[in-house]
Amino acid sequence: MPNRPQSAASSGPDLCACGLLGDLPRRFLDGRDLDLLEPLRFVLPGEEDQVKAPADPATDRGTVAVALAEANERYGHQGAASLAEALADPATLVVITGQQCGLGAGPLFTLTKAAACVRWAEALTRRGRRAVPLFWMASEDHDYAEVARAWFPPAGPEALSLGEDPEPLVPVGGRQLGPEAAALLARVREAAPNDDYRRRLDDCRNDLEPDRCFTESFARLMARFLGDSCPLLVDSQLPALKEASVPVLRRLIEGRREVDAALESAAEELDQRGIRLQVRSRRGEAPLFLIDDSGERRRVVWTENGGYRLRGGGAGEVGALLEGLDRQPESLSPGVLARPVVQDAVFGTALQILGPGELAYMTQARSLYGEVDVPAPAIVLRPQVVLLGARERRWLDGLEAEGIDLAAVLSGPDELDELLASRLDLDFLGAASEKLEAAIDDLAAGQTSVDESLGVAWKKTGANLKRTFALFERRVVGAAARRDEVLRGRVMRLRAHCLPNGKPQEREFTSLHCLASYGGALIRELGSIDRDPRHLQPLSLARVRRAGDETADRPPA
Repeated sequence: MPNRPQSAASSGPDLCACGLLGDLPRRFLDGRDLDLLEPLRFVLPGEEDQVKAPADPATDRGTVAVALAEANERYGHQGAASLAEALADPATLVVITGQQCGLGAGPLFTLTKAAACVRWAEALTRRGRRAVPLFWMASEDHDYAEVARAWFPPAGPEALSLGEDPEPLVPVGGRQLGPEAAALLARVREAAPNDDYRRRLDDCRNDLEPDRCFTESFARLMARFLGDSCPLLVDSQLPALKEASVPVLRRLIEGRREVDAALESAAEELDQRGIRLQVRSRRGEAPLFLIDDSGERRRVVWTENGGYRLRGGGAGEVGALLEGLDRQPESLSPGVLARPVVQDAVFGTALQILGPGELAYMTQARSLYGEVDVPAPAIVLRPQVVLLGARERRWLDGLEAEGIDLAAVLSGPDELDELLASRLDLDFLGAASEKLEAAIDDLAAGQTSVDESLGVAWKKTGANLKRTFALFERRVVGAAARRDEVLRGRVMRLRAHCLPNGKPQEREFTSLHCLASYGGALIRELGSIDRDPRHLQPLSLARVRRAGDETADRPPA
């Protein structure tokens, strides 16, 4: 097992110990089963030497860089020109991450990903290798239900939504937010807990106008929030990017049999090793989608006669599909398993930053790099944070004084009850358990001397006694844990803040809510997060405004 470097800066709870990471990320962080990612290289902070540029970049990034500079300037990105200039240089390393174009800039982890991308680019640059951060906006996806919802806790316990999807198969990036966005924002504004929150919402009102499309709204908010610390934003539907993607998409089509076999082989290996597939597809289903004449995005399925059909209707010859790709590159798009290899073919990626779920996808997507001859990058798991306002920080400080740290707060309910109960003297339970074991053993020996045929019956009786005692023991522990209701209440309130709806805060809180709550202080904290993905990083965010400065905590304009 490789010796993984430890980060002295990471002082938060261990994510694996708290049960907040899935099975595969835990394995990879431990240095196990890394063959499931080959030819990708899984790295951690301290292993920057394993992050390398492709020996022979597949494409000239100059044209795409110019187009990205123009697009990002329209978004209000303050550093677009210098980042695009760096991207155009073939010697520059590319660090990339991405996410769907969610309402209100998506969940909080969207900002964490962007911050981590910048931090990794900075770390590589400090080591003498210039690196540029990119953020891939998955605007071609058609998962409307995911991008059209946002949770603003002041407005209620449930996420707010823009409503039902009227066009389920149309890519969401180019679709307008609609009047529902204005109604949603008005509802949140009405429920705002204070004037600062309301003011910061008003600052963003123009970026959430009904006629804004999802991609533009998302990009403008990201550029506004992150300012000079914003990666270069990449719209997956940018015409120059689609043109640059043609060669690798062509190879995916021409090598369709080999691609299909490689994906099937990867799926079989995961099945054999007891790992749940992220994408389970039938033979012949391509990792590609075609946008048909109605604007709907449909999966391509290869047919045995050398043609293709579209799931849900439509068919044609592969030759015509290739001609259409050359004529209209925007008509074809990669699915979740082909997106990484297309992205890396265009940009010559050195490092991808992935979330836990995306990391699992890569155990299947990795099989495509060799089939289409694209150099495989290094990959790293993104860091995770939890935001603590002044109130939550006081709660945690008080709990720590009682011997209860953040790791304990995040632990499972049973473990938490045991910790709270341990503050009381429950030694009598252990003593009683020992006596019960001894009594069961004595009775077992006695009944054998009377009638050996009673052995089976007594074995069941003894097991029932132990089970009944265990249930009673848990009730005693629970009662002991609840005895100090004030302390328990503090623990549960802090736990609910860190794990709203039982899920990590980053996945539930919307970025716009977090910026409205904490302003520029959040961006300053994110700008210095540790890159180590093994520890949850608490960010303490007191709402402090400098004297006489009304905009000290306002997101960058």
